[in-house]
Amino acid sequence: MYHAAGTGLTIIILYTLSYFLYRNGFYTLQYHRRFWNILLAVTFLFTALAGLLLALQITYKWNIPAVRTILRWHVEIGTGLAVTGFLHLFWHFSYFTGIFKELSPKDAEAPVRAGPEKNEISLNLFVIGLISSSVQLLLLKEIMNIAGGYELITGTFLCSWLLGSAAGSSLARKSPSMDLKKINLWFSAGPLISLFLMLFLSRLFLKSGETPSFLTGAVYTFIVLLPFCLISGFAFIRLVEAGQKSGSQPGKSFSVETTGGMAAGILVSVLSSGLLNTYQSFLLIIILGFAYMVLTYHLTGNRNKFIFKAIILMMIVPVLIYSPDILFRQLLMGGITVTESTDTPYGNITRGIYNDETSTYYDQRLLSYSNDVIECEEDIHYAMLQADNPETVLLISGSIASRLNEINKYKVSKTICVERDPALAKMSETGNIGSGAVYIENADAITYLRKTNEKFDVVLLLLPPPSSLSLNRYYTKEFFTMAKEKMNKDGIFSCSPGINPNYFNNEAVNLYSSVFKSLKSVFRNVVPIAGDLIYFIASDKELTTSVCRLAQEKNIENAYVGPDYLSDDLIEQKTGEIMSVLDKSVPANTYDRPIACFYYQSLNLSKNYGAKLPSVIFLLLVFAVSLMTLRSSNGIMYFSALALAGYEITLLLVLQLAVGNMYQVTGIILAALMAGLAAGSGIDIRFLSDKGTGFKAIVLILLYIIAGLTVKEIMRSGNHVIAVFMIVIAGFFPAMVTGSIFRGLTEDRTYSKHVSGVYSADLSGSAIGFLVFAGLAIPLAGIGMSLMMLPVLAGIGFLLLLIRK
Repeated sequence: MYHAAGTGLTIIILYTLSYFLYRNGFYTLQYHRRFWNILLAVTFLFTALAGLLLALQITYKWNIPAVRTILRWHVEIGTGLAVTGFLHLFWHFSYFTGIFKELSPKDAEAPVRAGPEKNEISLNLFVIGLISSSVQLLLLKEIMNIAGGYELITGTFLCSWLLGSAAGSSLARKSPSMDLKKINLWFSAGPLISLFLMLFLSRLFLKSGETPSFLTGAVYTFIVLLPFCLISGFAFIRLVEAGQKSGSQPGKSFSVETTGGMAAGILVSVLSSGLLNTYQSFLLIIILGFAYMVLTYHLTGNRNKFIFKAIILMMIVPVLIYSPDILFRQLLMGGITVTESTDTPYGNITRGIYNDETSTYYDQRLLSYSNDVIECEEDIHYAMLQADNPETVLLISGSIASRLNEINKYKVSKTICVERDPALAKMSETGNIGSGAVYIENADAITYLRKTNEKFDVVLLLLPPPSSLSLNRYYTKEFFTMAKEKMNKDGIFSCSPGINPNYFNNEAVNLYSSVFKSLKSVFRNVVPIAGDLIYFIASDKELTTSVCRLAQEKNIENAYVGPDYLSDDLIEQKTGEIMSVLDKSVPANTYDRPIACFYYQSLNLSKNYGAKLPSVIFLLLVFAVSLMTLRSSNGIMYFSALALAGYEITLLLVLQLAVGNMYQVTGIILAALMAGLAAGSGIDIRFLSDKGTGFKAIVLILLYIIAGLTVKEIMRSGNHVIAVFMIVIAGFFPAMVTGSIFRGLTEDRTYSKHVSGVYSADLSGSAIGFLVFAGLAIPLAGIGMSLMMLPVLAGIGFLLLLIRK
């Protein structure tokens, strides 16, 4: 299916936005023309190559799956740019008719820059940091829900955000505009533009409840973020330049903006703790940012300001009283009628009606629905039928009420349900289900297993597959060992690492082999049973695939899992097929090396074979764009920022493994990192500044080596308070040194081009760090090896510094 009209409309909107940015002085007319002419030329070249590939494929009967994907993108983008080309030609017809004429002095002369107004530049920087980081965190939460939330998409989001900001800062040094009033007006409109694009593009190109391909998700993310990030990076450099003219050092300006970002992290964490829903917070931040801009740059006189504040208050009150989230969820989930939407510190819970049936969605993915008989019975009975007279059951996540109905067919005496999100647990009425006692524990499963003294006959893990580093923890050798320690003799454990693909490609084989090997290293017997999902049943007792026979013997009456629908012979045959394809050479999934997460992301990419090549090309283009900012003068900043971004991702994973539930303390870790950046860039630390940038690089290398040597001790720490404290300290000092490197590179250089270059290198390096470490380094190499890469990266920056000297 082609989205020619939607693609054309989208690109026309982006072209119009680009035109208005030129009209408002963000860049020159020549730059605007050059960008779109190059884009059109690339499109025409792409069209020619696509036509050539198609001709070759037809003539020589080649089977090139990627060609179909390329042609699809060719049709959609070509349609949009064809319309844009006509607009471009119409608006600039005089340019094309006079393209070979020399520019007149009037045309060649750049507009004179207006001097900065005498405003509180530091407060403006703080507000930009506050709003920019708040919007980033809120958009991150929403786009992760829309695009799937796995690490490669998370890395792409952060990479797109930082590269967009780097592009904006690069434009700032070429722009003729110095009008802070106009810049702040555009900055206040930026979040609305990105919000509109997020809703508009999701309705045009994405299907409700379905995870888009990586390429679609990456392009979607980049387009949504680009306008606001471009304006944000531009505004920061302009304010730094204005601050320089008033005597403020760029390092101090960076410190103030970072402090605003730190405040945003705390603010969003507080608002997201249950006080406000996501879109309430988003609209509130947009309104307050708009209010600051008008009150600071456009209104004078106490009476006018008082009236405007009253108007702003009247805008805020309805947002707080009547939550707009249902409206936004309805726009994002067009296939259902949304009746309720609630945000918790852990995710979004949405209820809706589809074909007169009520369904519940968690982070926009279907969680439970009426008459989900097959899923309920498979989740419970493949494992429970293996147990001899089970008395105590541990249920980890899942739709509690419907699963309890199945568990109580075995007349168990106690069922403990572990659900991290209290709001999800409250949705299930458990008091009158069956005769056994039911207890709900609102805790992370790892934290609960570490603390509980209970012993279980059956442990049922119903969490989603290991699609992210956070979920991967529950499919590791360490977690399986922890679960077994809390099980009675001959206890039964069950988990499902993914869907039943019927045909197992290499990516599916690697994923299931890794989890199987981890289970096999802990339990004597592991049996895969294929249903809608692949279920791994593990125990030290003998296991069987004859679930139909067991259901009859135990007089368990089921609608699906039983002899009426299933056949033991077919189940055994399918189990044998799965066992035959599992690869013993695939490494086990562990805390230190979360390889199953990488395999799951590879499996996602393999579902659309033709998109693999375009995805690789997209990632290579991202790397190329990032390297464009690298210079010998800012190489140390580029690689220091790259290392710090990778370190941040690694620390957050270490936090999950050491503490269990990362959500309550993640804000503290991020605040520590931003506080370190603010302190290093804003304070003249004699110990560092007196020794020069080379000494700082050596200190950074030593700090990363120490972190690599001590990380396992932090992960093994049994005291959560001590572990969190050690992680905070471990994050603060490298961030402080990195901030001090930025200060050292910019403090004695007063011209904006140098500051812009250093800041662009900082952002571009961070962008690649988030993408590489989250999506590749940690899953493939593990935590220990990833940490050992950090001093190497800092060392490369140090070598570039020596070469420059």
